[in-house]
Amino acid sequence: MADKAPALPPEGFSVWPSKGPFVPSFATIFFRADGERLIFGLKVQPLHCNAGGIAHGGFIATLADVWLGNSVAHRMPESARFVTSSLSVDYLKPVHPGTWIESTIDRIKIGTRLCHASGAILGDGEPVAAMRATFALLAR
Repeated sequence: MADKAPALPPEGFSVWPSKGPFVPSFATIFFRADGERLIFGLKVQPLHCNAGGIAHGGFIATLADVWLGNSVAHRMPESARFVTSSLSVDYLKPVHPGTWIESTIDRIKIGTRLCHASGAILGDGEPVAAMRATFALLAR
């Protein structure tokens, strides 16, 4: 199995304290706060790639779900619980191992029953995926 040791992030990023076992099983995610916004990132490793040698689409979609969901959670009370009800990812260009990717979340709307977030994943500063998600609130 490929090494899961995290590649060092750019200055200002810290390890994201994941609340469950799923994400740490395949990646170490970093984050930094930019005002109210959270920016997530990681360096793509061979472990994250498909047989063609580029980041697997499912990996990118998982990051979109995790990053959008945690951006919504950051603006909710800690007691809030929600699930993804819709996720859309548009793949704009391939991502190769060694590329630093990070989130840029440009819209978050917290409603009474649904929350929405959208943004992009940047690879070395260039858009590599557009992402949108809707989350259904289970509890506030």
